[in-house]
Amino acid sequence: MKEAVAWIAYAVRHQWPTVIVGDYDVDGACASAILRGSLSGLLPVTSIVPNRFTEGYGLTPAIVDRIAPETKLVITVDNGVSAHAGVAAAKQRGMTVLVTDHHLPGPLRPPADVIVNPNQPGCPFPWKSTCGTAVAWYLVLALHQTHPHWIGREQVESQIDLVALATVADLVKLERNNRVLVANGLRRIREGKINPGLSGIATMAQIELSTIREQDFAFKIGPRLNAAGRLADMQTGIHLLLSRDAEQVERWSRFLETVNAQRKEVQAQIEQEAVEIVNGMSDSGDPVLCVGSDHWHSGVVGIVAGKLKERFERPAFVLTATGEGDLAQGSGRSLDGWHLRDALARLDTEHPGILQRYGGHAMAAGLSIPKSRFDAFRAGINGVLLEQVPTGALHRQVHCDGPLSAAECTLEMARAIEAAGPWGQGFPEPLFENTFVVESARTMKGGHWKLHLRLEDSSSVPTNLVEAVHFLDGKEVAPEPPPSGLRIRAQYRLQVNRWQGREALQLQIHSAYPAPAPVVALTSESSLTPRCDGASPGA
Repeated sequence: MKEAVAWIAYAVRHQWPTVIVGDYDVDGACASAILRGSLSGLLPVTSIVPNRFTEGYGLTPAIVDRIAPETKLVITVDNGVSAHAGVAAAKQRGMTVLVTDHHLPGPLRPPADVIVNPNQPGCPFPWKSTCGTAVAWYLVLALHQTHPHWIGREQVESQIDLVALATVADLVKLERNNRVLVANGLRRIREGKINPGLSGIATMAQIELSTIREQDFAFKIGPRLNAAGRLADMQTGIHLLLSRDAEQVERWSRFLETVNAQRKEVQAQIEQEAVEIVNGMSDSGDPVLCVGSDHWHSGVVGIVAGKLKERFERPAFVLTATGEGDLAQGSGRSLDGWHLRDALARLDTEHPGILQRYGGHAMAAGLSIPKSRFDAFRAGINGVLLEQVPTGALHRQVHCDGPLSAAECTLEMARAIEAAGPWGQGFPEPLFENTFVVESARTMKGGHWKLHLRLEDSSSVPTNLVEAVHFLDGKEVAPEPPPSGLRIRAQYRLQVNRWQGREALQLQIHSAYPAPAPVVALTSESSLTPRCDGASPGA
């Protein structure tokens, strides 16, 4: 970090033309906005994001050609640790290269002047799940600490909302340090201190900022900002986060809303086709799903891979053609117990030549392969899984925190759980399990269920009706809701449902199934006649 600060200070004093090279997801956009916003006014700086459809990922020789010959300093954010060719090309052009990244490094270090990455060997920073935006923010913090006349404290603090968003959206573990970052970002937003572009997206998503939660980052704001990089150009997202002009903010926020709606349509079509392919090869027995098509949109293959993983409970890779000859690119998603990036590294060692490029984390990874090697990739990656998990079976593990009594299943408990957040990866919100009786249930617009349930409780506390929702993720057609009077066993989370200034308890159902028949305790006053197949013995 000290070396990176020293290089930037040298660049400021000599007014070096500087280019920030980002990634086309939320983490890359927020990191680019933070670093560019901090350095603008100190030196001539701009930021670029590779075109995911024509230029690929990260710092590449093509990007170097685009920014030469004026550029003196290149700073990568949320990428660079695997950009060996791109960094080498920049060095050949006489550029100084600072890599800031959080992805797991490979065995070879790119020839950058400085690498700032908590996951590189020998880095003493204890919090290894830091996202790329947080790495860039810590660089800005270090610049503030050494040169407070350049970057003030309020400027650093004002960027924490973007750090919080990226931490949640990038699905990194909410270890202690990340929880602090997210909690402080949410607190500032609730106090009305929010990035104008972020506020514009929140307005489109109809989020009440005074009660914003981490789930709003994950399911409302994050997907809208991500849509720019998936279907259009993430430069729009970066400009939005940097803008202080109200008209620009509204225009770009509306644009993201439109693009996100298009993303949903494209994703739904590809997901349907991918499911049909998987169903057609259901007898293959592959523990890892690998599907592909020449015409699928590369911007949504990662989401589709995640949907396949959830639906079939198997790791999944989804690939599509790049338009560059024989090359295909795609994304993979894994289940707990199988480290995806390490599995790809193992495949590359055992079968060199299949993977042209790869990188990622335990649960998600990106890759490029020759289309002609698709079958070899499918066989190879399944072989790696069988080596590492001999049974070949990975199962989603659901950890429950047990049942709640009627006295505990309350709005007050939901508020207490909410206040104990933020919750997320590696720090899941409490999940409870109880038996309920269905009083009413109906299917709502969008295919989810809305239910009224009564908790079965052996205590003397009366059980009131409680409202619940079940979103039925992954279902092509919503099944019929359960009939009134049915006893169900449900795993659920407590939520505070806010509407028009009012608060009410709501259960969000994780999974539900018909409850087994209750056990009848025998007493001296009761008896049961043994029966078999509807008839008494000897009948």
